[in-house]
Amino acid sequence: MAVLTDIRYDKLRNWIKDARENGVSWDSIKLGNETNEEGLKEFLAEQRKRNFWPETTVEEWYEIVESKKKSEQEMKNAEIRNQAGEIIETGQRNETNIPEDPRSSWQLYKKHLRDKGFPEHVLENIEKSSQSVLSLLSTDTQESGPVKGLVVGHVQSGKTANMAGVMAMAADYGWNIFIVLSGLVENLREQTQTRLINDLKHAGNISWRSLQNLRKNAPSGNRVQDFHFSNSADAHLYVCLKNKKRLENLLDWMQDDVNKYENMKVLVIDDEADQGSINTADVESEERKAINQLIVNLVEGRTKRNEIVYKKPKAMNYVSYTATPYANFLNEFKPESLYPKNFIKMLGTTNEYFGPKEIFGVEGHDEFQGLDIIREVSGEDSEQIINIHKGNSEEIPQSLKESIAWFLSGTASLKVHGYKKPLTMMIHASHKQAHHSNLSDSIRNWLENEKKSNILALCKEVWEKETERFTKEELFYSFPDYSGDPDKMYEYQSFHQIEGAVLKLINKISHIPLNDDGELEFHEHIHLCVDNSSNNAGSSDGMYVRLEYPDDKELAKLNEAPAFIVVGGTTLSRGLTMEGLISTYFLRGSKQADTLMQMGRWFGYRLKYELYPRIWMERDVFDKFVFLSTLEYELRETLEQFSKGTADPKDYGPRVKNTPGVSWMRVTAPDRQQSAEKVDIDFTGSSTQTILFNNYESELKTNIAAAHDFISSLGEGEQEAEKGKVIWRDVKFDDIANNLLTKMYFHEQTSVFNSKELPEMIKWVNDKTEKGLIDNWNVIVSGKVPKNLPDEKIWELPNNTPIGKVTRNRKATSKDYDLINIGVLRAPADLYADVQSHNLSEENYKELQKSNPSTKKVGEIRKEAGLQHTPIIIIYRIDKDSKSENLQKRHNLEAEEDLIGICLRIPGINTETGKSYGGLQMSIPDHLQSEEDD
Repeated sequence: MAVLTDIRYDKLRNWIKDARENGVSWDSIKLGNETNEEGLKEFLAEQRKRNFWPETTVEEWYEIVESKKKSEQEMKNAEIRNQAGEIIETGQRNETNIPEDPRSSWQLYKKHLRDKGFPEHVLENIEKSSQSVLSLLSTDTQESGPVKGLVVGHVQSGKTANMAGVMAMAADYGWNIFIVLSGLVENLREQTQTRLINDLKHAGNISWRSLQNLRKNAPSGNRVQDFHFSNSADAHLYVCLKNKKRLENLLDWMQDDVNKYENMKVLVIDDEADQGSINTADVESEERKAINQLIVNLVEGRTKRNEIVYKKPKAMNYVSYTATPYANFLNEFKPESLYPKNFIKMLGTTNEYFGPKEIFGVEGHDEFQGLDIIREVSGEDSEQIINIHKGNSEEIPQSLKESIAWFLSGTASLKVHGYKKPLTMMIHASHKQAHHSNLSDSIRNWLENEKKSNILALCKEVWEKETERFTKEELFYSFPDYSGDPDKMYEYQSFHQIEGAVLKLINKISHIPLNDDGELEFHEHIHLCVDNSSNNAGSSDGMYVRLEYPDDKELAKLNEAPAFIVVGGTTLSRGLTMEGLISTYFLRGSKQADTLMQMGRWFGYRLKYELYPRIWMERDVFDKFVFLSTLEYELRETLEQFSKGTADPKDYGPRVKNTPGVSWMRVTAPDRQQSAEKVDIDFTGSSTQTILFNNYESELKTNIAAAHDFISSLGEGEQEAEKGKVIWRDVKFDDIANNLLTKMYFHEQTSVFNSKELPEMIKWVNDKTEKGLIDNWNVIVSGKVPKNLPDEKIWELPNNTPIGKVTRNRKATSKDYDLINIGVLRAPADLYADVQSHNLSEENYKELQKSNPSTKKVGEIRKEAGLQHTPIIIIYRIDKDSKSENLQKRHNLEAEEDLIGICLRIPGINTETGKSYGGLQMSIPDHLQSEEDD
């Protein structure tokens, strides 16, 4: 495998990359564009002589080609599944090539990642996104003013690796000072500084220097006068807290010598830019909050007192990074603000990433059903935790015991497998420090005083139940695009095989011991940590209380996986990486989408131990995360659509859905969304389906009658019974609204169709139709092919056309008999049912022949077919007796009567202009304006 990690072979990989970009097939590349293996040998020998390639055998060449081929396919798969795109100000892009010198900062950083085991396709993903961001920056902004951009990442998705990649490439292109604005907590700042400098500092063309405690009167050697910013071989890194004093000191230091200041080529990276950097003062006034004002001054070239400096840095680039960008979009967009006026870039992920849509699913999208790794915490157990917090009880609830038992068993299993990195359990139930102490004391009390045989029996019970419930087959069923290697996944063992390792773990429970020199010493048992600022002193009876992971040297000394149970609040909410997180007990709630999403420390990469993570949470918190997952997916989908047009960032404003079902949620705090506009609901680009149904016989019969009468009024349609479809074209929306939609019952939590939104949607569509922006509708009845179906499984349409009823099941999480949640109604192929394929290119024709065509290509394919302005409504009749083949994931439907399902698709973004027909703004109704409760 040395061939795949040695930087010398990048010449070969680059040749393959260039060949693919020029359309050369993999078969030709495998033979080096020759006709046989002998020709390949001559090709390799010639390249070695002419272009100084390293000596390479045919077998090594095949290995490299196969690796690149696999990487390309995995990147394609990831692009299909994950959303990426960018909105760029006209003329912002510049020509920037990837540095290829082996001693360049980028190539050394890339080698560093490869040596750490990063797969080739992940490296290509980082390289591609880093080069893309770099091409949007400028090395001379003295005339144009600072560049301001936003990069939207994913929670726990390796954002720091992407930031370091941008910095490495920027250093190769002459940037000389890198300022990373990092959160509000000092230990997280230190973690970021250490990680970045270790990632970037390698012997090569660029000399990286880590800066600390910058201030005007710094000691000799650290003064701004001591640095030579005209030397392009020096790169200076400073990670600065978003703290008033630290920022003032930074400005004083930078501006202490204006001649040095003028030679600075600055890249400011605002990590977690929605935290601390946002102006929460009245954006209509001239006043700003202190932190925001100082960051604005840093970017605009002003002093800490907001005074103009008569010289400017040679270059000033401000790039904000966040996974929850709502406040960055919605707060303000004045010229002298931090709004990303030059570019907005959305990072994709690889298909090894477990994010919101993978874990919680996306409502209405069958390809994102969620993983069966969430376990419910009952209301009684939540009350028991509250009593512990208050000091009224020490008895931990059964659900917490089970989550600890899973952690003990999972850790023991991975230790037996030989896993040697840290493993963690996170307990996040309150933000109050006193609560953390009470809960950790109760956990220690149970682990130390409960009979070991009882703990072992519970571990055995939980292990056997969980390993039977969530298997490798279940993982790939729920995440079919997962690109991790199934042969390298750690498998579950029998409990007998891990029992001894469990006993060793619980033999001792302590904080992290300190040796005589005050250094941390780790052991083979349980480290119980309480991570909050009250434990900053670090020592209690020779123990370190806060979470601290061992470095590589300490891990090698320990030679097995150290185990950590971590109780905490604020520091667990954002920024802190939880290594090897396999068990989470989470009771924290929030009314703010961005706050709650950042608490999801369980998102991320779980290579080799994919089967082990579990999460315990309350039902209402789970529902919030499902909503947030859908909200994030739709926000990224909107940004992705915009990226295909020609809109500037200043034209972009996210449209965030609101339904009565999420009255407890707002995207961010009111003072962080001051430029959001309260507007009428905009249905541009809606693709809405009914997935919630009241299980009341009278309502369901009324819906069947309404659908029957409506279809009867349409007359003869295009009958494609052999495909299970009937289509009517050019139907007036008035007929659909008056004869179908207003005569049906819909569940009140159903977006668009509920009693509040349906009249607004009808009014909106009528307005856009009158203006000629939307054509008349196509109506589709979709079902099974009726051939060989029994009579009771057939829907006899009024025009004597038989259509098979469809089968849908209840989601396993839906336990209320009177409420049916089917998760997904629409089949992806139905969005193309009215497309006449003779109008399509060969590529899109092939796409439609797939059994599960891509829903991402709906707009493109419908436009090519001349249907870009044609909305559709799809009607389904769901068999009330639908049976589930997998009762763990789905329950039998058990409906009182057949269900009528409705799917609407309204045309979306005009890809010629990048603008929607109705405008993209955010609707924030009054009932979402309540104060934050936490």
